[in-house]
Amino acid sequence: MTNKQKRIQKVIVHREKELDQRVVELGKARVEAERAEIALELERQRLAKAAAEREALAEQAMSAGDWREANEWLASRALSHQAVTREVEKAAAQVETSQGNVLTARRALKGVEMVEERLKTEERKAEERADQKLSDAFAQNIARAKAKP
Repeated sequence: MTNKQKRIQKVIVHREKELDQRVVELGKARVEAERAEIALELERQRLAKAAAEREALAEQAMSAGDWREANEWLASRALSHQAVTREVEKAAAQVETSQGNVLTARRALKGVEMVEERLKTEERKAEERADQKLSDAFAQNIARAKAKP
């Protein structure tokens, strides 16, 4: 293996490690997005429950303090829901970024692999030309030897 091939192999190993790392990051981002989606669904349920309880309280006679408490609780649930919704959006953006990073790493690896393949093809052609020259020279030597009797 030539020095150039050794360097290319080192680059390929490096690019493969980088691709593996990016795939792991994508997996983590997907897990985080799934966790955020579950948290969002839980917050949706809590918000719906708070709204239903407030609606039920509205049909009953209650003090102003109880009504204010119910409104504050509903507002609190709405804020929690908004916060979790932002987390879901950030997690989705992170998944998208991670997918882009995986694609970039894959393209970089593929580029180096193509360079390696082209180098191997050029070396193979050079060897074939050298073999052909040797065969031609050998054939000429045999022809000369037969012509000299």
